[in-house]
This record gives sequence, C-alpha cells and structure tokens, in this order.
Amino acid sequence: MRLKIPNAVTVFCLIVVLMPLAATLSAQTMSQSQAASMAVPSPDPNKGPSEFNHHIAGWALVGVGILVLASQLSPRLRGLRYLLPFLFIGVGLFLAAWSDGEIWPRGNLNWAWLIHHDAEARQHKIYALLLICIGAIEYCRMRGWLSKSWRTWAFPVLAVLGAAMLLVHDHTAGSGANLPEAQAYLVNPMLNVDGTARRAAANPESATMSMDHAAGEPMDHASMHDPSMSMDHSGGMTEAMANQPSHSQHHHEMSASMMMVEREHFWFMIVGIGIALFKFISDGKLFRSRLIGYMWPTFMIVLGCALVVYRE
Repeated sequence: MRLKIPNAVTVFCLIVVLMPLAATLSAQTMSQSQAASMAVPSPDPNKGPSEFNHHIAGWALVGVGILVLASQLSPRLRGLRYLLPFLFIGVGLFLAAWSDGEIWPRGNLNWAWLIHHDAEARQHKIYALLLICIGAIEYCRMRGWLSKSWRTWAFPVLAVLGAAMLLVHDHTAGSGANLPEAQAYLVNPMLNVDGTARRAAANPESATMSMDHAAGEPMDHASMHDPSMSMDHSGGMTEAMANQPSHSQHHHEMSASMMMVEREHFWFMIVGIGIALFKFISDGKLFRSRLIGYMWPTFMIVLGCALVVYRE
C-alpha cells in the first residue's frame, strides 16, 4: 500500500522535530553514564554476606508458605505443618550466628558490643530472636498448649513488631568495629576484629614507642604519623585536617545503594503487615471463608521471594 503525500510529509516533519530531542537525550544519557563510571564506589565487603543472609531467610519463608498451603490443600500432607516451627527456629538460629561478620562466632567482637554500640547488628539479632519465638509459639499452638488468646494474638503481634522495626532499621551508621573502643570487646585479644591473626609489629621503633606509651609516657600520635594533621602554633588545626570529613558526616550520607535498601525494606514491611493481618483473621476465625486461610501463607511466599531477589 502506497503512502499518501500528506502522511509522508507528516512523518518527515515528525522525524525532523524528534531527531534533535533524541540526540539531546542520548547525549544526556551518555554523560550520566560517564559520570557514573567515573564515580564508581569501592565494593562493600559486607554486601555479599548480607545478601546471602537475606536469601537464606527468603528460602526458609518460601518453604513455610508452601508447607502451609500444601497441608491445607491435601489431607495427606497435613503432617507437613509440623515442620513449620523448625523452619522458623532454624533460620532464626542461622541469623543469630551468621548475620554480622564482626560479631562472634563469625567475628571476634562479643555480643556486649552490639548491645552498646552497633544498632544494625543489634536489630539483626532481634529479628533472629523474633523468628525463634514465632517458631516456639507455632510449635506450642500445634501441640495444643496455648489458650485461645495466645493462639490468636502471639504470631500477629510478633510479625507486626518485626515489620515496624524495618522503619527504624539503620543502614548508615556502620558497625564501628574499627574504632579504638572496640578493642575492649574482643573475645580473643590475640585476634583482630574479623577473627584473623594479629600481625606482629614490623617496625621495632614503633613497637618500642608503643611499649613506652603503654608504660604511661605521652606520645604525639598526630605529628608522628601524619605531619599534615599536626597542630599549628595558634592551637588550631591545619587546613588538611580541617578539610577532612567528620566521622558522623560520613555515616549519615545516604548512597544510592542505601536508598534502594530502604525502599526494599519498606515493601518488606508492607507484606509483613499483610501476613500479620491475615494470620490474625485466620487464627481468630473472624471469617469462615477458606480463602482467608490461604492468604497469610501466600503473603509469606511473596515476602520470601522478595528476600530471595534482595540486592544491595
């Protein structure tokens, strides 16, 4: 079919008008990609283990949801529901032991450090405890050891508590494991914070000065190790020291990765509230529809899948 003249002119005019716009957008995209490639941040060593922990928890929750649905859909598979408490307790124990690289048993800092100094690690351990408690409550419920109030309220309250904690989950403070005060919380003083063996002092002079300092003799660390950080005669800091960003400023800057993590945790919270709501309706028998019983395990699978594809 031949194209008519008016239509051909219209197409030509559109091409002429859109070509500069396309070129501008292409140039902007290229400049943004070049700027991003020039400012590639250094890789975070905790990124892989953190994602792995989320994925393990996600697969466990997917397993919980599938087992509940299977036990409800087929009378032959009803015995599978007795595996649910052990899945919750198992993933809770895993997170308690493996959620933070600097905390024992993965690292060399004892748990008193996270109680007083590391808010993010502390929240990870609280999540582990919540999962263990949920597993214990589900086991007691299946054994018939709980009253109606406990059966109805215990799981939803813990689920809402876990979801609400996502609103205050701190991704910017950092563990502070390299701070000097962390040395007082070492499980084994002969090891570093990450559990590796300490290196012997390579410079005998520095070792001697460290011993003198330990004996009580004052030592000017700033002027010894970094001349640019020495104090001037007026008592003020040098320009090199003044231009360095402060520790608190560094910790409160939100990177693109941190913002993405916060968005992901926001949706985790929404799905978690859905699990709590439908579990409350199901256990309280507020509605007689069988569909209600399928909703909370379905939301559990959704949350598990979101954790499985979690990225930082």
